[in-house]
Amino acid sequence: MAAVALVSSHSSRLYFGLACSVMASCMFAFLPWYIHQFPLNENSGNWLAAQRIVWSCLLMFVGLACFKQLPLLIRHMANWRAWPRLMLAAVLVGLQFWLFIWAPANGQTLPVALGYFSLPLVLVLVGRFVYKEQLSSLQWVSVTVAAVGVAYAYVMADGLSWIVLLVALGYPLYFMLRRKYPLPSHIAFTIDNLMLLPLACAYLLMGDGVSEAQSQLSNLYNYAPWLYYFGLGVAGTIPMLLFLLASNYLPLSLFGLMGYLEPVLVFSVGWLLGERLSPEQWPTYILIIFALVLLAIDGLRRGVRQTASRKKLPKAC
Repeated sequence: MAAVALVSSHSSRLYFGLACSVMASCMFAFLPWYIHQFPLNENSGNWLAAQRIVWSCLLMFVGLACFKQLPLLIRHMANWRAWPRLMLAAVLVGLQFWLFIWAPANGQTLPVALGYFSLPLVLVLVGRFVYKEQLSSLQWVSVTVAAVGVAYAYVMADGLSWIVLLVALGYPLYFMLRRKYPLPSHIAFTIDNLMLLPLACAYLLMGDGVSEAQSQLSNLYNYAPWLYYFGLGVAGTIPMLLFLLASNYLPLSLFGLMGYLEPVLVFSVGWLLGERLSPEQWPTYILIIFALVLLAIDGLRRGVRQTASRKKLPKAC
């Protein structure tokens, strides 16, 4: 019975992590469309990133208060010896918060997409060589196919930009730090935002991210500005919490491979908004989608094997 319970518990954690990863990717894919409902100018990316941090702090404080988790937050914040690593984690993830909003607002979507295509590969390699996680044969094939697609995208992009490197290297360092010094996901996310809050408030006090001419444009922001910022906080908070949960419940290699779902969904949103791929971009997306199909097949095979193993286990304790 103990063996059955152990297998069942492992399967439940795996499926919960997969569900969190899929939901996070779906919500992250919605964020670029939401950003474009704002009257954008050259400062809008920084402005919206700061607003996201402020509203995420407010939302998390309300949520922690409702679930009586504020004492847990205070206990972790009171450990001043942990502040250097907490600040390092906040800087690492804060750069990602900023970039994901700044890039769509400044016409830098392609480098970000290349960075997110590269990120799962880096996570898989970290999982394999740092945490000694084993990959199945189909997962290795999936990694290889995806790597070919990413390499092709790099060639077509004429080299690497700092944006690609920031995404591909910044997130793995953040997750490694979180695994070495684990915190509950909701507490970790709240502390990250609290560490960034003074910088965000200072930027917001310096000026407005909306020019008078742009504020006359018809968009979602003009109907209810503060409601728009609240929605930005929700759109930036919930998927990140799900993302952190998935990183805690999934092996890092599988978590990395699931990361390919997000850029594919972002592409789908762009397609619905009228954006189209040039012929030379199609091979990258076809290879990435094929890699995701292989990953789905591998997941189904693992599920079937685990179900069969549970049936074979003896029922006696």
